[in-house]
Amino acid sequence: MEFLCVDFEFSVKRAFGSPRAWFPEIIEVGGVRVSAEGELGLERYGAFVKPRFWPRLGPDCYGITGIRQEDVDQGVSLEDALPRLKDLAPAPDTWLVAWGDADRRILGHVCEQYGLEYPYLWENYCDLAESYKNFAQLERTASLKTAVTEMKVEQVGILHSALDDAVNAALVMQKMLAQGWSAERASLIPESGKKKAGGHRGV
Repeated sequence: MEFLCVDFEFSVKRAFGSPRAWFPEIIEVGGVRVSAEGELGLERYGAFVKPRFWPRLGPDCYGITGIRQEDVDQGVSLEDALPRLKDLAPAPDTWLVAWGDADRRILGHVCEQYGLEYPYLWENYCDLAESYKNFAQLERTASLKTAVTEMKVEQVGILHSALDDAVNAALVMQKMLAQGWSAERASLIPESGKKKAGGHRGV
C-alpha cells in the first residue's frame, strides 16, 4: 500500500457579485508520498494553480488562504499540476490522503468541470481528519493544527500552504501508523458526490 498525502487550497466565493454557476477551483496543490510504514518520500511537489473559469480571486481569498492574485497569475495549469502529483506515487492503487473530505469532492468536481479524468481510484481515499477523530477517540473532528500539537509533531512551514499542510498531515499519519493505526477508506461517497463541491475546509 502506498499513500499520497495531498492538500488543495481553493478559491473563495465573493460575498456579492459571484456568478450563479461559480464553484471553488483549486489554486494551490501540495503532495508528498508516504510508504505503508510511514516513511515520507524526499521528492515533494507544491505549486500555485491558475483557475480556469474565474481567474480573478475574491477579496477574501488572501485572508483565508494567504494566496495573492499574482501567485495564481504566475501559476501552472491544473492539467500540468495533477500529473506532477501523480508522479510522486504512480501506483494505480495509491491511496489519496487529505485532512477532511473537501479535497476529494472538489478535485472530483473540478475535474468534471474541466473535462479531465479523475486521476485516482475514487474509493481509495482516506479522510485523515475523520481517521484521527476515531484514533484519538474525539467527539468531533480536530483541525490539523490541533492534531499536530497533540501528536507532538514539529510543524513544518505555515498553515494554509498546500505543501506544508500535506507534509504536516503526513507527519501526523506517520505517528498514527507508529502507534498501531491502519488506513481506512473514507465513507464511500458515490460517483455523483463528485458533483457536490463544498466550501473551503479549515485546517
